[in-house]
Amino acid sequence: MRVNELDLPDEAITALEECGYHTLHPPQEKAIPIALEGRNLVVAVPTASGKSLIGYTAALKTILEKKKKVLYIVPLKALASEKKDDMDRFAHLGFKTSLSIGDLDSDDRWLKDADFIVATSEKADSLIRHGSSIIDEIGLVIADEIHLIHDPSRGPTLEVTLTKIKRKRNDVQIIALSATITNANDLAMWLDAELVKMDWRPIPLHEGVYYDDEVTFEDGRSFDIEAGKDEIWALLEQSIQNGGQCIIFVNARRSTESLAVKYSPKMRKYAKRELSNEEISTIEGDSDTTSLGRKLSECIKDGMAFHNAGLTFKQRRYVEENFRNGNIKCIVATPTLAAGINLPARRVIVRDTKRFEANSGNTPISVMEIKQMCGRAGRPGYDPYGEAILIAKSYDDYENLMDNYVMCDTEAIMSKLGNETVLRNHILGLIATGDVSNIDDIVEFMRDTFYGSESSLYGIESAVENIVDFLCENKMVERRYDDILALPFGKRVSDLYIDPKSAVILRDAVEKMDEDTLDLPILHAVASTPDVLGLYPKKKDQDFLAATIREFEDDMLVDVPDDMDYSYEYFLSDLKTACLIQDWIGEMSEDVITDSFGIGPGDIRSRVDMMDWLLYAMSEIAVLFKPSVVKRLREMLTRVRYGIRSELIELVSMRGVGRARARSLYDHMVKTRDDIARIDVNALAAIPSIGNALAHKLKEEVGQKDDVYTSAPTSIEEDEELTAPAGPKQSSLFDFN
Repeated sequence: MRVNELDLPDEAITALEECGYHTLHPPQEKAIPIALEGRNLVVAVPTASGKSLIGYTAALKTILEKKKKVLYIVPLKALASEKKDDMDRFAHLGFKTSLSIGDLDSDDRWLKDADFIVATSEKADSLIRHGSSIIDEIGLVIADEIHLIHDPSRGPTLEVTLTKIKRKRNDVQIIALSATITNANDLAMWLDAELVKMDWRPIPLHEGVYYDDEVTFEDGRSFDIEAGKDEIWALLEQSIQNGGQCIIFVNARRSTESLAVKYSPKMRKYAKRELSNEEISTIEGDSDTTSLGRKLSECIKDGMAFHNAGLTFKQRRYVEENFRNGNIKCIVATPTLAAGINLPARRVIVRDTKRFEANSGNTPISVMEIKQMCGRAGRPGYDPYGEAILIAKSYDDYENLMDNYVMCDTEAIMSKLGNETVLRNHILGLIATGDVSNIDDIVEFMRDTFYGSESSLYGIESAVENIVDFLCENKMVERRYDDILALPFGKRVSDLYIDPKSAVILRDAVEKMDEDTLDLPILHAVASTPDVLGLYPKKKDQDFLAATIREFEDDMLVDVPDDMDYSYEYFLSDLKTACLIQDWIGEMSEDVITDSFGIGPGDIRSRVDMMDWLLYAMSEIAVLFKPSVVKRLREMLTRVRYGIRSELIELVSMRGVGRARARSLYDHMVKTRDDIARIDVNALAAIPSIGNALAHKLKEEVGQKDDVYTSAPTSIEEDEELTAPAGPKQSSLFDFN
């Protein structure tokens, strides 16, 4: 079937053809007519088989003919940018695409002009909680990577969001896009949808196992690897020599770096190139380079790269874009790279099929996750085939990998909604928005979820009662006979989109605070919330953390447990996170922080992002319970957002001035907006890192009011300049090496 045969406006067909879409793949040929008829649809097909086009064609029809908005829900921010870029190719047809992935305490009224909205599931749920009028204007919801509904961290929010949309707007079309899963029919039944399930791929995928100098594929074919060679390098080099690219999956971030560094010198003869100053700045960290950035830069010069959560957004995006354009021949990555991002290679090598889990040691990775990695093999338009090779360490391992991964179907996906910790936030949200008014309503809502469709809901009434009791005890809701009503505290917590347990910790800390409370106790209280991921305290950290407890024990806002108590290690983990942020707002260089804490720049960014949001929430809770400390908290919020000492707060309120530029201005005696008004523009431009263009912009801005405290935080990746200041390295508060 050809694109020009589809029931679409002529201008949409022309636009699709201009983008290279002419003939439909079999899954598209079966699914797109169903989607264009306005019916609900679940599509379960392999990676690279063209799922996205199914959603895009339905979106074009909804926007151009039905004059309705489209909400495209994704699990990852990186995937959101990719989808927006895809739809921007059709923007000349007269519609607007927008990303909504940041501030969770907003109804994003600016989206009223958007026709195609890409949002994470958390942001989509937040829009519903805030009563956004956008939800009433949506004609189509596309849920991408819906198989991730089984993921404990992402799945429940996606499930609840889709349930709310189904209940609020039964006229909205829902299209769910999934990898091949065993029980796709269960998803289709839940969504009252047609199911299109196929194993077809545009590029044949051959899955196999390496053992004893031989690779054996599922169909019995095999080839030999030169005996005595490093098997990973041998498989990688062979792929590069044949004109392909390669992705190597390992189970730990440290392994991504060590393997890339190990193979870079060998890759030099195949892919050596020089990097521009602009590229080096992006990779190494702008005005203050980090050791991780320098390591990545050296690898990239040789056509190698590593990809893990320790990298910054800019670094990860650079690696992805340069792998797509062929400048990077091989990426060594953790499994997160396989989660939806369009980054195929001719050969995928899966070195590790187990990973360390805190509670259970080395645990086998799920078949679904391994299949996601394998699915990255085969680039449409570039490769005649794709190969995915798992590495066996013994004959028993070879048989296990062949039987339990290569020849095995993926597990059935299961809802992760059915526990009290997960439900706590969502039940408060339902009460706060008036979607439910009593226990029976909550249970009825649960029956409409995927969890409710696949289980008997045994014990759910008890779990709901426990959660409502917790919310009542903490004055977030109250019972009036059989009804449950949200109180101001509960409504605010719901809007802030934080765990109610986090809100209780923050409220209790606020009530103990005054205007003179020290930085570290505030940071520790925020780090103690369930929403902030702690840093594991190693043995070498114990003495420093114990000394910190002794120094600040009388000032802490969260009680210090006995060192024999099971919670003591969690306390140390939270304290270590607080110490990291203390160094950050002390303007410690990123290189010192990463070396001291044994983390990557991306880890700093992720902790700062979350601490930023929770400090904002804490300041909003203080408005209700102790207004006298709001100013103190909002000053702290600005310091955490930009990584600055307090004297730079006024300077970072100016557009284009971040951490490094504010320090440069201050050190050159430009300390306030009035100083900017007084200084000659040429003298301002001469200050390091300012320049002529920014100097003129700062001059234009002088005199405008700008409240730096009251806005909710955006993602730290969206700030213009957050790099550490140039200059000599300082000592960290603690040397965690």
